[in-house]
Amino acid sequence: MRLLSLPINDDLLEVHNSMWSGVESVYFNGQLASSGFSVFGRHHYFTVDAADGDGIDKFRVEISMTWSGIVVDVFRNDRCLLASSKTPITRVDSRLLPEGDTKPFHLKRAEREEPRPLDDEFFV
Repeated sequence: MRLLSLPINDDLLEVHNSMWSGVESVYFNGQLASSGFSVFGRHHYFTVDAADGDGIDKFRVEISMTWSGIVVDVFRNDRCLLASSKTPITRVDSRLLPEGDTKPFHLKRAEREEPRPLDDEFFV
């Protein structure tokens, strides 16, 4: 049974799981990238030539069983591409930032309009 189809730029990562045999399979562009037996989930690791032709991309697919069912997390070069509810990515994590920089980004807020003064007609 296919659990996940994740388009990544021009590539497609698919995760399959057989509840009967316990075999998990990860496919990348239709080619088997990793496979193994699991009852409660496992981690799958594989590498792919980088799309730009310079180096390799390291993938990690984490499949696990939770009370809400089967969840899947996908990482490329230690950057999260798909996070389940169990993966804490809402905080600044040095593993997810380039070059291990732990400084948070600075975001500018949109300018707000000054509130208009209320007319005398407002108060009845």
